[in-house]
Amino acid sequence: MINIDETIKTGLSNFGKIPYGHSMEGYLLFDTKNEKNQYGCEKFNKYAEENPVVGDSPFIMVRNGLCSATEKVRNIEEAGGHAAIIIDNKNEPPEKMFLADDGRGGDISIPAVLISLYDGQKLIDYYSNHLHDKSHRIRLEIYFSLEKSDNTVTYDLWFTPDQIKVYTFLKDFERYQKLLDDRATLGVHYVTYPYFSYDQNSKKPVDDCLGSGLYCIRPGNVITDGALIALESIKQKCVYLYTYENKVNAISKQYFWDYILNFYDKCLSDKSNYNKLCSEDVLSTVQLPSKEINQCVEDSFIGSSYDKQKDNYQRVLKNKILDEEYEIRKSHYISRVPSLTINGRLYDGSWRPEYVFDALCASLKKKPKVCFTEGLQGEVTGFSGPVVFIIILVVIAINVILFIVCKNFIRKKIYDRISSTDIDSKIDTVVNSDLALRDKP
Repeated sequence: MINIDETIKTGLSNFGKIPYGHSMEGYLLFDTKNEKNQYGCEKFNKYAEENPVVGDSPFIMVRNGLCSATEKVRNIEEAGGHAAIIIDNKNEPPEKMFLADDGRGGDISIPAVLISLYDGQKLIDYYSNHLHDKSHRIRLEIYFSLEKSDNTVTYDLWFTPDQIKVYTFLKDFERYQKLLDDRATLGVHYVTYPYFSYDQNSKKPVDDCLGSGLYCIRPGNVITDGALIALESIKQKCVYLYTYENKVNAISKQYFWDYILNFYDKCLSDKSNYNKLCSEDVLSTVQLPSKEINQCVEDSFIGSSYDKQKDNYQRVLKNKILDEEYEIRKSHYISRVPSLTINGRLYDGSWRPEYVFDALCASLKKKPKVCFTEGLQGEVTGFSGPVVFIIILVVIAINVILFIVCKNFIRKKIYDRISSTDIDSKIDTVVNSDLALRDKP
């Protein structure tokens, strides 16, 4: 094997387990003869020259196209691959792309990376030219970097208030947030888009929009009016500001979580339940001050008191909160919604709460104890650091005892063997035989 110090840029998948903060090493495997295996759209057969599951931590490489990335990665995982490498079929920078889930990747547990067509062809050429030379096998190291912080990690959600995926994630992740407590801080950002023919001089309402078409959201199956979704965005941001960034009164952040999860249960779980009053009922349920939250919503619209007395003024006036949200999203280059960022960096991979928890822990230089007892690491090992140390000591002690017992047993066997042999008789026999030989003429 030869080492080539060369870095290949990659994109990641938004499904599977991405081991942030860690690296993986493995030998590259690619089928040079079977075209079906080259695309990974069917379950892998044995290669003509080798078995794809043979190897030390195999990374199986396939070409993009013919089927979804999710299907390719699933077939690679079932074939024994520890990571999937997918070669793009276009000349585009992979670090600006991602491998999209087709909706069936929730149970995939290996990472997948996208590499450029150029880099993929280089790997194929080298692999093909040294196919039977084990000393020239390609060994890759994939490092899943993540910005680290000293004491607190921040994670931000970018979404619209009608996206069920975000609520189900928060519902399942709530217990991990409580475990991390102040070591992890949630941020929320709400996404809107300008109408395709937005006219900044217009003061007319636009369907599914606020601000005369400046803040639009395409309605879904639950909330069928994009303007109501945008208005809920402002209200949720006001709840967040009241609970997370209240500099006058110390308010528990748990109130925001209570509002979000109750809004999901009461207003989104059954689409027939949602109306303008639904969020007001939620505010009352979680005991948040409706007057202050609604004042925050009203103050965020830019206009005079006279302007705000008009019917549906929210549909024509600009909004400070949504303007700020747009600028923040633009500065972070957020292009897909929903998105999750950790310490300002886009998170790829599955949104399974234990995966995100591990990624948050990987972003901390000083990890709290829960990082070693919870999440996937806690589930896999089941032991804390001190317990592992004690187990190691016990194993060493057992081996020492076994060594002493075996040593004494062997020594006793040797002694018994010697004792059972008539050494004196044998010596006399040898001496007499030697004297007899000397006396012969």
